[in-house]
Amino acid sequence: MNRPPEYSSAFKKEDKRMERFFGKIRPQIFLSIVLLGIIAVIGMMNDLSEVTVGCVAGIIALSKDVLQSDS
Repeated sequence: MNRPPEYSSAFKKEDKRMERFFGKIRPQIFLSIVLLGIIAVIGMMNDLSEVTVGCVAGIIALSKDVLQSDS
């Protein structure tokens, strides 16, 4: 990013935090959590409780994996 010199030092620390945060995001995991959520909602609307429970369990397992890898 090209910022004027008077602003560069003020935002340096915030930029490093954002780069570390966005560096940890894995698009395939984010996409799979979103897709599982959509499938779970569709399952709830069609009274498919087995599908909904499976999708919710998948979301929990993926979220746990993401949290473990970040620590």
